[in-house]
Amino acid sequence: MRGLLILGAVLAMSSCIPYPGGLPEDFGKKTAVVAGTFPGLDAGAAELQSLHFYIRAYGIQNVQKIAEVAEAAYSRIMADTGLYSFKPAGLYRIVVYADAAEYLRKTAQPAWSGGAAVGNAIYSFSGPQLERVLIHEMTHLIFYEYMGHAGLDQRWINEGLAVYEEGKAVEAGSDGSVSAAMRPLIFAPMSLERMRVYDPAVDKDYVVSQWYAQAGNMMRFMVETGGHIGFSQFLGALRQGNSLDRAMAAGFPGTWGSLAEFEQAWRKTQPEALPKPG
Repeated sequence: MRGLLILGAVLAMSSCIPYPGGLPEDFGKKTAVVAGTFPGLDAGAAELQSLHFYIRAYGIQNVQKIAEVAEAAYSRIMADTGLYSFKPAGLYRIVVYADAAEYLRKTAQPAWSGGAAVGNAIYSFSGPQLERVLIHEMTHLIFYEYMGHAGLDQRWINEGLAVYEEGKAVEAGSDGSVSAAMRPLIFAPMSLERMRVYDPAVDKDYVVSQWYAQAGNMMRFMVETGGHIGFSQFLGALRQGNSLDRAMAAGFPGTWGSLAEFEQAWRKTQPEALPKPG
């Protein structure tokens, strides 16, 4: 998992999609999971320990606001996934630099980076992207810790869930549906078999964008149609080492008995295939 959100191609294409109020210009800004540690904040930074997070940022009011956003996002993710009883091993760390310049200088991340996850910590910077970066990366951290492993054939679930949760944060401040705005990006739906083996790091932007958009759309359908409890049972079955087919049957009995049945039901919700750009 690279922690990539819907990539730059989404930004270009989404500006052409009718969407009340428009998607944020930086929706889909990339993030990354990296190894190692980063330098901390300068002297005088504030810190706060909340129920699930240890937060460092500049200004006590800023830290308090970040804590409120993070805890609200954590509760929403747990509710959506049905993982109410899951207890993380420790506090997740959040480090928020003053601005992009400090973030890039201290982390040496690429200029397009909106945030990075290191171990159980999330690094980002103050700005309009912060809430979405926190939600996206938080989803990954919870997924990884709960699952204890994350096979490549689960990447579409992991990334799709993060895109879905990020999209809900955008929707909360808009009058439209991010899912509806992103749907035209799914030009011709990929097969689930291809979704499972696809590596978004090595393909053309519009295909990568399609993969992320489709993964997010599929997770929305799975969670909202199959139900939160069913989704938690699905994840639990995967955690125990079951195949995707067995996990689907265990999590959504009477709804989908296999991955193929889920895919077939999801495809019925999609409009007719659209032509690829260019």
